[in-house]
Amino acid sequence: MIMNASKNLITLSSVQINIDGATIHQDQLGRFCLNDLHQASGGERKNQPQYFLENKQTQELVQALIDTGIPVSPVEVVRGGLNQGTYAVKQIVYAYAMWISPSFNLKVINTFDALITQRPQLPQSFSEALQLAADQARKIEEDKPKVDYYEKIVVRDTLLNATQVAQKIGLSAIALNKLLDSLKVYSHGVKRARVFQQWFIDKGFGELKQTDLGYSQPMFTTKGEAWVIQKLVSEGVIS
Repeated sequence: MIMNASKNLITLSSVQINIDGATIHQDQLGRFCLNDLHQASGGERKNQPQYFLENKQTQELVQALIDTGIPVSPVEVVRGGLNQGTYAVKQIVYAYAMWISPSFNLKVINTFDALITQRPQLPQSFSEALQLAADQARKIEEDKPKVDYYEKIVVRDTLLNATQVAQKIGLSAIALNKLLDSLKVYSHGVKRARVFQQWFIDKGFGELKQTDLGYSQPMFTTKGEAWVIQKLVSEGVIS
């Protein structure tokens, strides 16, 4: 289990989640594969994740999650490779399951609650409390290298350039930048360089970083990446 203590982000990668014989995979940030859930629901074409993401209420939910400042993109589409698919946080998973059917939603909630939101039993005696404290201290010590790794590799490496964002959604950087121009993400007040509009920075969607050559380079935060994906899905550019 990998945990960012400051954000309470938990990855239960050591726990295998199965629903009706289908394994629900997770990415490195603990998000769940909607494609696996689609298979678990019966695999009907009308219930594919792409149609769910086009739903107005889904897009509003994604934006609401982004607005809360969660440390990961609520939804990410991975194209190509062994881990391709649509990955989403638990709130989106529950909404997707309800969108498919109430009975499937109940099955998903019961399964996830059993594996993810289990509450440990409270100690019934002083000796049990001491044992629990000792177990927790040992667990914290065991998990510390994993937490340190997460902080170094995942949390601090959250800024992406346009090329990296474009690769994730199957576009070229040139094509993505043209789309972002049309969405008024970039300012045209600076010649020979792309810089974000101030509103984009103020919302926490991006930052300007200086390259080794002294140029300003626009970098997207995970919140900004999520906004771009949600915007392009709503515009019908990607699905």
